[in-house]
Amino acid sequence: MTSYIELINNAWELREQGIISVHEHDLYNYLLHRCNRLNWKNPFNQSTEIICAVLGINRNALTNRRNRLKQAGLIKFKEGTAKMKPAEYTITCIEKDTQGDTLCITLTDTLSYTLDHTLPYTYTKDKTIQDKTKEKGTAKPVVMFRKPSPEEIANYCRERKNTVDAQEFFDFYESKGWMIGRNKMKDWQAAVRNWEKKFTGKNHNAASHDNTRPYEEF
Repeated sequence: MTSYIELINNAWELREQGIISVHEHDLYNYLLHRCNRLNWKNPFNQSTEIICAVLGINRNALTNRRNRLKQAGLIKFKEGTAKMKPAEYTITCIEKDTQGDTLCITLTDTLSYTLDHTLPYTYTKDKTIQDKTKEKGTAKPVVMFRKPSPEEIANYCRERKNTVDAQEFFDFYESKGWMIGRNKMKDWQAAVRNWEKKFTGKNHNAASHDNTRPYEEF
C-alpha cells in the first residue's frame, strides 16, 4: 500500500524544483489532507468557502492556484453548481484497485521542467512499473542524457542573456547526480530555462516591492 508520505514527498520535490509555489503547495497539502480524512475517497467534494477560510485566501487566489496544480498534473477539479453541490476534486496521483482494498500511486513526469510532456506511471502490486502511455508500435528511440560542462552551461546562459550562475547550476545538479526528484534529468537546457524563470521572478518581485503598501494576497 502506497504511503501518505510518498504523496507528500512527491509534492515537496515539485516545490523544491520551483514547479509549484509555496501557496500552491499549501492548497495541495490541504486537498491531500481532506482526501486522506475521507478514507481516500477520490474524487471528493469540498466547499470553496471552507478552502478559502482555512487557507486565508480569496476566490481569485484559489482559482489561480488550483489551475496551476492542474497544469502540474497533481489534481483535477470540476466547478460546483450550487452550495448543495460543492466543487469536485480529484488527486490525480491516487487510484484504487478493482477490489478497492489497496491504493496505488501514479507518478507523473511533472518533475521534469517541461510540463507539457507528462508521462504517467503506475506501481503494480509486484512493484513493477507499467507505462500507461505506451502503445504497440509507437515506441520512440531513447535519447541518452549527457551531463553538460560548466562552460556549456555558461555559453547557453549567455545566448539566452539570463542571470543564471552556470557554476551554481552545475554544482547543484552535480550534488544530486543530475536527478530531478526520482527521475534522471532529460534536458539540462530546459532546467536552465526554469532557473531563468525563477531568477527573473525574484528580481521582478524585489524591484516591485513597496514597503509602504499594505499586504495584498497574491
